[in-house]
Amino acid sequence: MVKMLLVIAMAFQAGAHDVDIWQECQIESATLCGAGGCKPVAPTLKLFLGDYAGASGRRAGYYYRCRRGSLCDIIDDPWIGESAGYRAFVLRDRGVITRVGPDNSVTDVATIEDIVLISRGRCWAAPRPRVERIVGSGN
Repeated sequence: MVKMLLVIAMAFQAGAHDVDIWQECQIESATLCGAGGCKPVAPTLKLFLGDYAGASGRRAGYYYRCRRGSLCDIIDDPWIGESAGYRAFVLRDRGVITRVGPDNSVTDVATIEDIVLISRGRCWAAPRPRVERIVGSGN
C-alpha cells in the first residue's frame, strides 16, 4: 500500500512539471567578455522559448534566437532542464545556455571561441511565433 501511494505521488509530482510554456523574451542588457575583459554592448536579441507536449504526447521544445527586425536561428527540441523553478534551454553544440527564472527573468549566455556574450532581460507568455529559417543554418 505504501509503495502504491509513493508511485501515485511520484506520478503527480512528475505531471506538475509537464505544464506547457510558451514565452517571448526581450533582452534589455548585454555584456561582451573576452581576453581583455568585459564591456557593455547594445542588446540586439529577442528570444522565443517553448516547452510543450507534442502531438504524440512526448515533451518537445523550441528555441528561436532572433536579431531584432531580422531573421532567427531556429533550434527545434533543445535540451530543456528544470530545477527549483528555473528552466534551462541548452544548445551544447552551439555554446548557448538560456535560463528563465520563476520571476520570468532571463539570462542567456552564448560563447564563440574565447568570447562570451551575456544577455539579460524579461520573458512573458506568448504564442509560438512564425519566423523564417536562416538559409544554410542546417536547421
